[in-house]
Amino acid sequence: MTATHPFTAHILLAFDFDWTLAEDSFERLVAVMGFEVDEWKSQFFKPLADAGWDEVLAKFEGLRRLCERDGKVITIDQVEEAGRTTKGFPGAETMPERLRAVAREADPAVKLEFAVVSAGYLQVFSAHPAAAAFDRRHGSELNVAKDGRVHGVRKMIPHPEKVRYLQALAKGIDLGGSNAPSRTEADKPEEDLRIPLDQLIYVGDGASDLQAFGFVREMGGFAIAVSRDGEFSAEDEMLRAQRPDALAPPSYEDGEPLFEILAHAVRSHASRIALRRLGQDA
Repeated sequence: MTATHPFTAHILLAFDFDWTLAEDSFERLVAVMGFEVDEWKSQFFKPLADAGWDEVLAKFEGLRRLCERDGKVITIDQVEEAGRTTKGFPGAETMPERLRAVAREADPAVKLEFAVVSAGYLQVFSAHPAAAAFDRRHGSELNVAKDGRVHGVRKMIPHPEKVRYLQALAKGIDLGGSNAPSRTEADKPEEDLRIPLDQLIYVGDGASDLQAFGFVREMGGFAIAVSRDGEFSAEDEMLRAQRPDALAPPSYEDGEPLFEILAHAVRSHASRIALRRLGQDA
């Protein structure tokens, strides 16, 4: 065993999707299906959520019941149209490459990996133009038949599960299979981690991100919140340990506070990597 910590020149930036990189993609699906979002929300989604349904399931079931009432069927084409036409936040599509340039300026050896970890539906947000810029995408999944009809939900990422996905990405644990991710709590030697847990950056917008904020900050990474109308939407729900490091409006364009915050976080991690490399116990 060497005297110093092992180091890996690898930083993970994980993002929620809805209201973090773009507006709400499921609400866009409701609109693509020809329904009023307010009707779906108040008469179909909210009653299920109030009755104890998980939010991921309640969203789809509410839309399914609305479609059933009007004799409509949800198809994968409509799902992907919703994803493509969801309004993205300025600069989101090019943000990963611009942050990679920031990392190269700080240290050419540093590599950035970008992931979406969302409770939203993978087939919807993966169709968005910004999604292609991300190395990995993880979300709840719809059950799509061979004829293209969407019959239900086949996989969920409940809000607390985001922490397990972050652990799996850092530890290099397989995310395939019906029970994945598993064994995320198992100890793994530092030298075997894909990405050190203090080289994480997580970006989210609300209550679904609070556990991830708390985990990333506890590990020594950065938690960054995207505001809505100048405020954090879940301020009343967060614990002290879940407070993000920074809060900024939803624009990833050069010179905007959110991009500058992300650039500072990348530089900070890059400097930590440089420190560990220079101080390495040969």
